[in-house]
Amino acid sequence: RSTFGTAMAAGPGRGWLIVAVVFLGAGLTVGSSNYAFGLFVEPLEGEFGWRRTYISASLSFMALGSLCGPLIGRLMDRHGARPVMAASLVVLAVSFALRPLMTHLWHWYALSALQFLAFYGAAILPAGRLVGLWFPRTRGRAMAIATMGNNFGGLLVPPLVAVAIGVDGSWQTAYLGLGLAALALALAAALVVTEPGSGRASGREPGTRDRRVEPSAGIGGWTLRQALRSRAFFAVTASIMLGNFTYTIILAHVFAHLEVREISGTTAALSVSVLAACGMAGKLVLGYMTERVPARFVMMVAFGGQIVGIVMMLTLLSGSALWLAVGLFGFFMGSFGTLSPLLVQDSFGIRSFGTIMGLISATTVISFGLGPLIAGLSYDLSGGYGPAFIAAAVMFGLAAVSLTQAGPSPPPGSRRSLIVGAGEDPSQRLK
Repeated sequence: RSTFGTAMAAGPGRGWLIVAVVFLGAGLTVGSSNYAFGLFVEPLEGEFGWRRTYISASLSFMALGSLCGPLIGRLMDRHGARPVMAASLVVLAVSFALRPLMTHLWHWYALSALQFLAFYGAAILPAGRLVGLWFPRTRGRAMAIATMGNNFGGLLVPPLVAVAIGVDGSWQTAYLGLGLAALALALAAALVVTEPGSGRASGREPGTRDRRVEPSAGIGGWTLRQALRSRAFFAVTASIMLGNFTYTIILAHVFAHLEVREISGTTAALSVSVLAACGMAGKLVLGYMTERVPARFVMMVAFGGQIVGIVMMLTLLSGSALWLAVGLFGFFMGSFGTLSPLLVQDSFGIRSFGTIMGLISATTVISFGLGPLIAGLSYDLSGGYGPAFIAAAVMFGLAAVSLTQAGPSPPPGSRRSLIVGAGEDPSQRLK
């Protein structure tokens, strides 16, 4: 029996335990970096006298994480997810634990750079590889659960940080708590995370006989060189880059948009919570769909749903229509984080997933750079966020069109499909 089959036969419990670690890693990483950031702005301003513009400028180091994505992904492909995830969480812990010792603004920037350097390796890239290896037949629902950690972090980390700061008015206590949590997760990753197969593992799932698969299926897949020669790579890259504007334009400004449209602050805040909750549901439903429908088609549906949600948020913001608008948008927006790694796996397999996904993630620098600028110009020129939201809807339409060019096609010089025999690596049949 192959290494892959033996590991799978050991029981799915280990796989779900690993998903739990990835879930918590994503929750801490995203919750502390995106959702809880604003809670530290006022205490830091009061402590050091730094302007809020200078404090918020540290978020620009998120681009550093994107640019390092290809390197982190390459390390993960070569050495596995466990050392990359554990090391990234240790770096994250250090970036938090040293903040009480800060005395100068450059200390804040240096530690923020460390924080975002660890961003992709702490959970985002390992989630795709580990789910793909442990759950080859049910990876849609497993990926959905793993990436729901992003939403979980948004719901849990900010209240905990607020409590920590409120106990004695000390932001230092909150950062020490985040550092200890990251260190605990690093230890959990080192002890729990394992990979059921390797490049030598069989592409045959346990309990199955020979069956027809695409070249990207199973433990095999494309090399980076093969992917770069394909039209699918550029189509998938364009769709994910354009799709990330949902975070930098829509999600980042939906609260402000509702206030501009004279929705009360309390209702606007509750709307954002509804959006987040519906996002968790969207992850589960659309993630499950990818087990029956190719991920590129499900992603097209998600883009279409976001466009409809944007139109509704621009036109229907009274009574129950408000909840329907934000709920519908949240449902399809939330699925994007689940569908992106599944789309890459469907297109290129697991063999070089980290390297390929890391390279694609580097293009999010464009989204991070242009998204806030588009939103800001929209407000300054029109007094609202309508033009920015429309621009995002157009981008989602282009992303969906781009995916029409991402159909299954073999690497250069290979057949479109092949029969995978027992104990045979599908990638070897490409040669």
